[in-house]
Amino acid sequence: MPPESDPALTVYVCSECGKPFPVGEVVKFCASCGARASSVSKTEEVDVAEKPRVLLVDDSHIARHKIGSILQNLGGIVADAADGEQALKMIDKERPDLLVLDVNMPKITGIDVLEKIRANESLVDLPVVMLTAEADVKIVARAISLKAADYIRKDDPVDQLTQRLKAHIDRSSSRGFGVSGCFTGD
Repeated sequence: MPPESDPALTVYVCSECGKPFPVGEVVKFCASCGARASSVSKTEEVDVAEKPRVLLVDDSHIARHKIGSILQNLGGIVADAADGEQALKMIDKERPDLLVLDVNMPKITGIDVLEKIRANESLVDLPVVMLTAEADVKIVARAISLKAADYIRKDDPVDQLTQRLKAHIDRSSSRGFGVSGCFTGD
C-alpha cells in the first residue's frame, strides 16, 4: 500500500489556508474556509508549529476573508471570530501569537476586548493589531494607551495592509504552545 493511501501515514491539509487535520482523518473540505483539502505524506508534512498563529476578529465576513487571506499568504495559521465574545472564548482556549482585532463590533467592542486582554496577566504581552474602517482620534489614543501594536485601516490598499501585517507576522513566532484548539478545529 503506497504511503499516500495509508491513513496512518497521511496528513490532510487545506489547500487554501494550510490548516492541518488530525492524522488518519480523511478530509475533503476545510471546515474553516471551505476550500478543498489535499493529502500529503506524513514525511512531507509542513511543520505548522513553526508558523505564527493569528486570531482574526471582525464582524464583517468580507473583512475576515480579505485580511485572513493576506495573513495566510504571509504564512500565518489563521483562526477567526465574528465578535469579541467569541474571540475571548477562543483566547481562553488557546493563546494566539498575534491578535488582529476590529474596533467596531456588536456585543463587545474591540477596545473592550483589548481592555480585558490587558487586564489578564498572562495576556499582557500578546501583540494586538487594531483594525478599523474609520480612525477616531480618541479611539486610536485609547488603543495605543492599551499597548496595541498597531492601528490599521481596513480600507487601505492591499499592498499597504500586506506590508504592515507582514511586519507583525514576522515578529510573531510560535511560542511552543503547539497547534491545536481553534487553530486546527480540535
